[in-house]
Amino acid sequence: MRKWRYGILIGLALGLFACNQQTSQTAPSALSTQGVRAGGTERYLVVFKSETLPPGARAQVEREGARVLKALEPIGTLVVVADKAAAERLARRPEVLAVGKEHRYSLPKTERVLVEDTYGAPTAADSLYKYQWDIRRIKAPEVWRRVPLEVQARATVAVLDTGVMDNHPDLEGQITHFAATNYCQETGGPNNTPSYPKYSLWIDFDNFDPNSLCTPAPYVMYEAHGTHVSGTVAAAFGGGRVVGVAPGVRLAAYKVFDRYHYTDPETGKEYDDVGAWDGPIFEAILDAADRGFDVINMSLGGTLYMQSREDVAAMVAWDRVMKYANRMGTVIVASAGNSAQNANGPVVHIPSDLPTVISVSATGTATPLWQEPYPTDNTLNAAPGEDVLAFYSNYGVAVDLAAPGGDCGLDENGQSWCFRPRNERPAGYRYHLILSTFIVDENTPAYAWYAGTSMASPHVAAVAALVKALHKDWTPGQVRAHLKATAEDIGSRQLFGHGLVDADRAAR
Repeated sequence: MRKWRYGILIGLALGLFACNQQTSQTAPSALSTQGVRAGGTERYLVVFKSETLPPGARAQVEREGARVLKALEPIGTLVVVADKAAAERLARRPEVLAVGKEHRYSLPKTERVLVEDTYGAPTAADSLYKYQWDIRRIKAPEVWRRVPLEVQARATVAVLDTGVMDNHPDLEGQITHFAATNYCQETGGPNNTPSYPKYSLWIDFDNFDPNSLCTPAPYVMYEAHGTHVSGTVAAAFGGGRVVGVAPGVRLAAYKVFDRYHYTDPETGKEYDDVGAWDGPIFEAILDAADRGFDVINMSLGGTLYMQSREDVAAMVAWDRVMKYANRMGTVIVASAGNSAQNANGPVVHIPSDLPTVISVSATGTATPLWQEPYPTDNTLNAAPGEDVLAFYSNYGVAVDLAAPGGDCGLDENGQSWCFRPRNERPAGYRYHLILSTFIVDENTPAYAWYAGTSMASPHVAAVAALVKALHKDWTPGQVRAHLKATAEDIGSRQLFGHGLVDADRAAR
């Protein structure tokens, strides 16, 4: 979807809500709201016509029978628990612009391969750096030689994700702020931080009680996605076994994801996964912007439908929160999505399609990194001119930049090895993925190869942070324009936007 504008949304909202009897169109199944309906009671976004919460907004909502969970004052939005009748009453109030269900956003998951021999403490400083072809492809080492760590430390990247293992040897000391805005909050790790990627509580939609949202799960889950993303941004020199794009940049860890459980009534399939809802994400964005953090990375996403009445509230709120962050000076970077779709049309990928966001598609390389012997003792380098769009990456006019996200390499027909079963791939296909930090449990740091636009986005976020460290007075618009102007042209604008992010050219 091309970058869309707020005025379009306002017109759509007024048209859709002028008559409450108008039939809602069905949104695509790519993103559900809250997994399942639970006795008719769900969480809703209530977006007011005023761009900040009007006086008495909470009391007005409660009089209609809703309970407020989150009050997002700077964007004129409340997150409430209500039944359908209460939501309809709220939608008819003259001061309310739109009411819609709170949406769930997912982790784009593709390939994940654990490095079997790298549990626990590092055996040699940065010994796995030789596998990080992605870091070298965007020319980050050239920046390290020129920009001192203390200069890089002027900038902070807020990682809005599943939480970060702050006691990982590559990330210890890199994180300056720890926060949780998710619904099922808990502490974890040796430092009892709220942003630790531990999930012992869940939202059980099979036994949903809106008055007791979070209940104990039958076992503890550790979700490594945010730890992997953080390592790509800022894994430190000599701390563990990998290096980030910007090893001197500081991190702010935000846990915005919740664990949820439900059983599909049609198939009987049971789901136990993590997802992030609008309210916690908005709260984290507002907090990061208010604290003056330079960059926000969001390796998450989902789709909204511009012609759906249910999605208008979310679209308006997203537009407002991103504009607020930009006004506060925060650059926002997000993954373009892993659906291998041309993002042109009425379906909007959130948050990457927003005009205030740098949307990042993912690249792999045609360079055969998987050649024998296995494992390689050589430093892996992806040759310029051999960049390819990763098989899973979204593309289209909304894409601003590209960055390495990993693939499985190309077979004899020029197709990704990822399309084949693992037992039919070359043993070294994993070398084409993105290597970074990982958590097994609270006492076991590790490393893993991942693929996804989730892995591409933090490369750009780290380079944006380097730019901000050198140019603290630049606005988000100036940073976006500079990253585009300094990107390496690697082909089609539809696939790669303005090109592959170039750390060396950008950080000058």
